[in-house]
Amino acid sequence: MNIIEINRLKWRSKRSMLEVDLYLDNFIQKQGLEKLNEIELKAYGEILQCKDSDLLLLLHGKNQSEHQLQQAVIDKIRQAI
Repeated sequence: MNIIEINRLKWRSKRSMLEVDLYLDNFIQKQGLEKLNEIELKAYGEILQCKDSDLLLLLHGKNQSEHQLQQAVIDKIRQAI
């Protein structure tokens, strides 16, 4: 993934729900995106398609993603806090 696509992911990470925004912003600030490989970056992009309320449940650990790779990325986001 090139720098333009990474910047798009960063932009899409800005959310209207403050708690979700804080999780994702913290992950980005700790260079979390730079540590993801291509496949994980794609999974991160797929995670960003979730509604904020669903994403918050995933980030709080109350729900699990059906996709193992997406769950692995969510776990990395949660560890960044």
